[in-house]
Amino acid sequence: MSLPDPSGIAQTEGMRQLFKLVASGLGSTLATFIAPWRARREGKARVIAAKSEAEALQILTEAHSRALQPLVDQGLDLDGEIELDSELKQRILYQLQKKQTNIASVVSKAADALEGKQAPDEEPDHDWTARFFEFAEDVSSEQLQILWAKVLAGEVQRSGSTSMRTLGILRDLDRNTAGLFTKLCSASILFMPAPGAFLDARVPSLGGNAASNSLRDYGLGFDALNRLNEHGLVIPDYNSYYDYRLSIITPGPRTPTLPFLHQDHQWVLVSEQPWNANQELQIHGVAMTTAGRELSRVVKQESLPKYTQNLKQFFLGRKLKMLMLSETN
Repeated sequence: MSLPDPSGIAQTEGMRQLFKLVASGLGSTLATFIAPWRARREGKARVIAAKSEAEALQILTEAHSRALQPLVDQGLDLDGEIELDSELKQRILYQLQKKQTNIASVVSKAADALEGKQAPDEEPDHDWTARFFEFAEDVSSEQLQILWAKVLAGEVQRSGSTSMRTLGILRDLDRNTAGLFTKLCSASILFMPAPGAFLDARVPSLGGNAASNSLRDYGLGFDALNRLNEHGLVIPDYNSYYDYRLSIITPGPRTPTLPFLHQDHQWVLVSEQPWNANQELQIHGVAMTTAGRELSRVVKQESLPKYTQNLKQFFLGRKLKMLMLSETN
């Protein structure tokens, strides 16, 4: 059964699918709280926007309050003696309001990310949506809410883009670790033949050994890497390698190449000399786990000009010029 459009405003496929996911995780009645933000973005309800948001939050809070009403009204019976006093009742309601504010913020940010975008009309994974909103309701940091919103938007556009295991890792992520992960993603190179199909994702150690602090100047020293490893974002071998020979363009007839991503651009390695097809190009460094790869798609990268320049120098030392794919056409 299709869900109604609570605002009467036409939705893109991306917005319609977002509404389905929210309804799957929260129930169709609670899911109506995304309507005021969509109405405001489309300029149809600017005058009543503040009122709409307040009413939306009230819907969510009241629904959860009703679920706890027996607890609030009758008291918590422990050995038949202890009842909820007024202060504890207020604390319960405060926590409910806080959780719903967090959910509202995450979904609003996801709606912003999906504005004008299309998405396949698919049945939501109800286990996934239940897990997502169970975790998201406790996320109050603006920085982390943005990550959760992008994960939700990614699930709308491509079901299964983030596993439930990765949701668990994201749940335990604090702001400081998220900042370290942003640095890791900003320095990384990604080998991806198709969207979401990772062959490799790593930060090259530039000829050194990351376990011996070769990446310390970029904020990724040994202690930082250990922290990322403890959170399940990088593998414990900080000097593993992957073969990047498929990114090499050689003289003569254009050979098939697989560009790698760095700083949201596609790059290739141009060789002035023929390259033996059987010769590997081993790039050592810090490799991401599956969860790290999945989350790397939703991280807004920082500019790291020093690292990018040193990465180019690293490849020049192997007689390979690192160029954007657009520069080779």
